[in-house]
This record gives sequence, C-alpha cells and structure tokens, in this order.
Amino acid sequence: MGRLTGYAVGLAILAVATGCQTTGAGSRDGSLTRGTPFESDIPVPAGFKIIDRASEDRSTGMSRLYLRHLYRGKSDAHSLRRFYRAQMPMAQWTLVSDGNVMGNIVMRYEKGDESCTIHVSGKEGMMTPVSEVQVVVAREERRQPPATRRKTP
Repeated sequence: MGRLTGYAVGLAILAVATGCQTTGAGSRDGSLTRGTPFESDIPVPAGFKIIDRASEDRSTGMSRLYLRHLYRGKSDAHSLRRFYRAQMPMAQWTLVSDGNVMGNIVMRYEKGDESCTIHVSGKEGMMTPVSEVQVVVAREERRQPPATRRKTP
C-alpha cells in the first residue's frame, strides 16, 4: 500500500507541475498580458523581470537619450513577438521591420526622433520556455531627402 500511495502522490505532483501555467505571464493560447513598464511607452509582458546588471538608460529630464533594458521571463519567443506586434502600436510606435532568423526575433519600431529595436531570444526550460527580451531605444537624426534639382536650359 505504501508504494502505491507514493506513486499516486508523485503522479499528482507531476500533473500539477506540468499542467498549470500562471495567467499573468501567459495563457494556454500563448497570449501575454501587459505588466508594469519601467518606461511608459515601452510595454513589458507580465511576469518579466528586468536584469539590472545588463541594463542601462539615460535621460536629461526633458527627453530620453538612450535606453537598453534586458528582461527575462517565462514565455515562448513567438508569443512575445505577437505581444510586441499588438502592444507597440498602442504606445504610438510604428513597425519598420520584423524578422526571425534561426529563432532570434528582431523587431524595429520608430516614433518621432527615436528608434526602438526589440531582440527576442528563447530557450526551452525544464518545465516552461524561458525568453529574454532586449529593448534598445536610441535617438535618431534623420537626414532630409535631397532637394530636387531643376534643369537649367
């Protein structure tokens, strides 16, 4: 009877551990909810934590000069891609490019005189996938298009 009880308890623990997901970080359909951002216009998925030793930012008090933040959390890379595709336009960012090369997703957005590049990389964890998101915001000085020349007779 003791051995049978041990197996039952082990199966119950395994079922709970593999069958449950937190609804804050992701749900069974792969959608992510929005967490509390460090910058008001840079969305962060719920459950993702900033990695301070790999992050930096600088502002003048009047404007942001530079930002590079690294976040880590439990989600697959494709869910994160869908999250940023949905959330960045809500923060007034315009998608410029979006690509996936061998599992490394790079998305580039622009707003005003800033560009925002989002790198998403994921790996399979023991029970759930773990991903990192690096967000880089930089000021851009865009060149004016050249003036058209008039032909002289």
